[in-house]
Amino acid sequence: MANKGLDRLIPFLTVAVQQIGRELVGMIPAVTMDMTAASAGKNQKIRVPITPKADAEDIVIGTPPTGAGDTFGDIELEIDNFKRTWFKWNGEEELALGATVNGLKENQIMQRLRTLVNAMEASVFAEAIRGATGGNFGVPGTTPFGSGDMREFAQLVKMLNDAGSPQYGRQMVLNTTAAAGLRNKPNLFRVNEAGESGLLRQGIFANIMGFDIRETGGATTMEVGGNQTLPSAVFTRDAILLAARAPALPDGGDSADDVTAVTDSVSGLTFQVASYPDYLQRRIEIRVAWGVKTVNPQNSFVLHG
Repeated sequence: MANKGLDRLIPFLTVAVQQIGRELVGMIPAVTMDMTAASAGKNQKIRVPITPKADAEDIVIGTPPTGAGDTFGDIELEIDNFKRTWFKWNGEEELALGATVNGLKENQIMQRLRTLVNAMEASVFAEAIRGATGGNFGVPGTTPFGSGDMREFAQLVKMLNDAGSPQYGRQMVLNTTAAAGLRNKPNLFRVNEAGESGLLRQGIFANIMGFDIRETGGATTMEVGGNQTLPSAVFTRDAILLAARAPALPDGGDSADDVTAVTDSVSGLTFQVASYPDYLQRRIEIRVAWGVKTVNPQNSFVLHG
């Protein structure tokens, strides 16, 4: 397809998608991205096979094992979120604003990408909380990390270990209130105790007790176990599967005269951008499709707040 409507917007798209991916997007880069599942159609159910646990048995010399092989379960995932944002300009508006129109268009792109990313971040976070069956820790209504020690980390490590969760890829995605509580831990600011200066110098949480600590702006008060809580999500990367892709176009395309894709290297998200001409004006549309599912719920936990 010939480039007609997006040539002058490409620099703005590139800058905007890189900036948005570095905001409070903690959930999206913490989960497993599955590009195979992303090839499914809208609301098409994808069966994700689940490997059962293995049992050990006594060895009897001369007697081979008997019985059937593994019976695999499955969990269904579907791409059920199709979202778009858009803006429109006509020639008279561009002429009236002159050189300032480029800055306005960059801001429009930024805000629309932010809207889409925030919607996806909130969707993934909500699924992490709803799908968690590993257990809960903390007191609903009480912000964690208020004590003088690191009991939340110690207990959550124990819970994951007791559940047999993988030792690698452990994630802790904190809501902003819990993250503020963690930042108040004095020992995290003392380089001789924390072992590095990331939080003190840059405000970056390091790996603490095996958890990659992230922060999300997508957390909201939810009901967990009959209690209202402002939760944080604790899980291993394999616990949650995210399938995200651009909406599919028909053969030959639609009425857009230009379509491109921009990818953020941090979050891994790809957005489709299309330009639609109209009489004396042009509409720019930014869109993405996704689905998310907890596939190993035993490896997903809730930290109350």
